[in-house]
Amino acid sequence: MQSTDSISRGFTGTISLGLTELIQMVCLSRSDLVIGVSSGKGKASIYIRQGQIQHAHTELLTGNEAFFEVARWNDGQFEIHPYTNSVPCSIDKPWEHLLLEAIRLQDENEVPEGVQNRGGDRFDALGPDLGRDLLDGLDDVLGNLLSLDGPLSPSQEQPIACSAPCSCVKVLIVEDSALFAKKLKGMLEAEAGIEVAGIARNGKESLEFLSSGTPVDVITLDVNMPVMPGDTAIKHFMIQYRTPVIIVSAHEPGAMDRIFNFLQLGAVDFFAKPEVRDDPASYGARLRRLVRGVASARISNFKRLRTREYALKSISPAPVVSARRKTLVVIGAEGAYMDWLRLPLRQLCLEGPVIGIQKLSSGVAPEFARFLSEKTGVETEWLYGTHRIVPGKFYLCDASLEPEVLMKPNKPLYVDVIGSTVLEWVNGVGVWLERLAERLADSMCIYYMSGAEPAPESVLTGLLDRGVTLILAPIDSVVCSHMIESVKPYGALFNDLVLNLNHDSLTEVLKK
Repeated sequence: MQSTDSISRGFTGTISLGLTELIQMVCLSRSDLVIGVSSGKGKASIYIRQGQIQHAHTELLTGNEAFFEVARWNDGQFEIHPYTNSVPCSIDKPWEHLLLEAIRLQDENEVPEGVQNRGGDRFDALGPDLGRDLLDGLDDVLGNLLSLDGPLSPSQEQPIACSAPCSCVKVLIVEDSALFAKKLKGMLEAEAGIEVAGIARNGKESLEFLSSGTPVDVITLDVNMPVMPGDTAIKHFMIQYRTPVIIVSAHEPGAMDRIFNFLQLGAVDFFAKPEVRDDPASYGARLRRLVRGVASARISNFKRLRTREYALKSISPAPVVSARRKTLVVIGAEGAYMDWLRLPLRQLCLEGPVIGIQKLSSGVAPEFARFLSEKTGVETEWLYGTHRIVPGKFYLCDASLEPEVLMKPNKPLYVDVIGSTVLEWVNGVGVWLERLAERLADSMCIYYMSGAEPAPESVLTGLLDRGVTLILAPIDSVVCSHMIESVKPYGALFNDLVLNLNHDSLTEVLKK
């Protein structure tokens, strides 16, 4: 027979996570709780009131010193208790400041050996049920310490904007190579409308620059840097400044997983450093166009991808293949990378042909196709050479390569990509859509996701005249809305062909 003490204890269990991850989870839930910590290094309590850290003490320390001491511990146990007794307020800094300072000390090796490694520590959780509102956020916190799914403090709601009355875009270059930083500055300032506000050699210098209050609209960020690397710096950017970030780094074969990590942390886009074969004028023009487009990105709309959002879709039982009449073309550009994994891609592909057009840096498309296959469980083919487009697979194309589409009615759809003609991405998308529409007409649907450049008016008119259905993701769900906003006005004239739907509604609509 169980003892009364055992029964009153509620649910117990074990969770492996860093202590700072637990603190962030509690603060984001705006809970009133006390975290009791027991480690080989001592015992401590952290009091959290309405989502803010109010008090911390160890056996010897109190306040900020106690908090940073506890942040050093890399293993032990914690217990969650209700906040019942009032305590003196010994901490007056926001929890975001405390966690960032703890991370900064860790990244810059300003703490003794043995400090916790984010995401790799083990704390066993023992205590009562934390409540549904707290547990609902657990998956996000486990995924990354600086999850962006939580509510923002008032200072984080809007990105820092250019204070000048003109439309000049202010850029901060974060690059450890002085030579490339100088070249990058020259390319960005080659035309009016873009000004380099500063150059930082590493993440630490970039944070010092931003803390000065100098207006910045876009940050270009290198990956590998001394002192503080790019993946650490971007976490600080997203929590403190919410400024759009473009990763500008060398593209190495097999690096898609690392690139994806930066995109998952909040980077709007990846732009590969130039190679010998790249034309400097064309490269600079594409970079400037990207910077101008990304400057208006709505970083407040970014939500870090939850692992369960695509993991459950990839392992769920396959639906029965149906004879859906419509061929679906999905378009994504800047800020859309996470959206591909949120799509019910497995079900969409099994119910009809699906072609994806994602704006990608040169040479990345084959790796992105492999990446999508691994993450979604859907066989993904990069459209190069000759392909028969059939249900059950996902086809990813590079819009800069011109396609040929087999023009035989009532025959399977074939696409031939030979790569002899290289197009600018926006123009290439127009060519792909027009040639597919010539073959498919009203049996074709297009789903528009995030993108920083508008869709050409002539292309949209041609598609609607052929009866092609245009489906728009909700504006408040995309990081870059220019592409969707350019299509939206056509809804007044073609209300039966221009629809507004979220990802999960696509399958049912396409069945009708």
